[in-house]
Amino acid sequence: MIYNDRIGAVDIAKGVILIIIITLYDFYPGLLQSWFGSERIPATINVIAGFTFTAFFYFSGITIPFFITKKINQYNSVYEVIRMIFARALILIAVGVFLANIPRVNPELTGVSQPLWALMLIVAIFLTWNRYPDRENNFFTVSGLRIIGLALIVFLVFKFRSGSYENNGSFIPGCWELPGLLGWGFLVSSLLWLALRNSIAGTLIILLFFLSLNLISALGLNDYLDPARRYFGVLIDGFIPSIVLCGHLTGVALKRYPPSEYMKSALFIAGGGIIFVTAGILTIRYFPLTGSFNNPSWAILGAGTSSLIFIILYLIFDLRRYRWRPVIIESAGSSFFTVYMIYFLISSMISLSGINLLIYKTSSLLLIKTGGSLIFSFVIVLTGNFLLRSGIRLKF
Repeated sequence: MIYNDRIGAVDIAKGVILIIIITLYDFYPGLLQSWFGSERIPATINVIAGFTFTAFFYFSGITIPFFITKKINQYNSVYEVIRMIFARALILIAVGVFLANIPRVNPELTGVSQPLWALMLIVAIFLTWNRYPDRENNFFTVSGLRIIGLALIVFLVFKFRSGSYENNGSFIPGCWELPGLLGWGFLVSSLLWLALRNSIAGTLIILLFFLSLNLISALGLNDYLDPARRYFGVLIDGFIPSIVLCGHLTGVALKRYPPSEYMKSALFIAGGGIIFVTAGILTIRYFPLTGSFNNPSWAILGAGTSSLIFIILYLIFDLRRYRWRPVIIESAGSSFFTVYMIYFLISSMISLSGINLLIYKTSSLLLIKTGGSLIFSFVIVLTGNFLLRSGIRLKF
């Protein structure tokens, strides 16, 4: 069932998505930068990444109407809610920029190695944005930890050098990584829900607007906006907002119809999924799936497929209350970015150790390399669950 902003089917799906993403990252380093940089990558990996990334943004969008509703019930004014929306979006975008610039660290100019810089960054992120226990007697301790985290982030930002002429070798905005991309989508979706609430027609109109932007961008008809694309390209291209808003529309449908009328929301979501899958298949003729980021075929087909997967999981785990639940996976999905950050933390620690712990990567057998990456992803998820139970959980 839906508890506040939590939907069991969404958390389970995001947990599975997290395992696939970590497996892909470990198997094919630099995948995210390659896929969203529109570089040519192996066809099989491109297809898996395409469906996985679009599913992540779709499932993330589902809970946004519930999340904002919860915040409205907690805060006293719309102004406070808007301030919270911009603060959360800014945190996601900033963290995305930090992560995206990790591969650009120049050890000689920065003064520290790339793994050490990454390790300090992840520690700083956890210190700053951990969800500390809300107790009166730990105010100064929590404030001190947050100040230390922020100070470390500021130090790392000013210490950073890439050695390239681009942007004087410092941070490059416009490369947002997963948190940043979701931050832009969250901003659009949240403000839209504040404006339209549970209006299916209004939400659908804005969704079609961003899909149109995506088509226009893919056809190169808005190249005159290139100067602004570095900072606002996610919005201009329409790709991420359109996928997030597909999930948002699903969330609105769930809010419009109570669980007792689940067939109405199920038929709406399933029908929309079928329409999107059909439209996505038709657009492949014009926008082949060999392309990556900003490809309308991925946005439409991926969102449609995710809708059909969601409705199956929703019927099983939220409506039928299936007794067996993948608790570890669901827990990881409910704190997606906490576990996601742990991947960077452990990877940097392994690199700093100088010990070849991931020996499967040297194998020439595809099965061993794939299996090793999959096992590594489960290790990350199990570690994440342990830390979550220990009270380490990011606020975003």
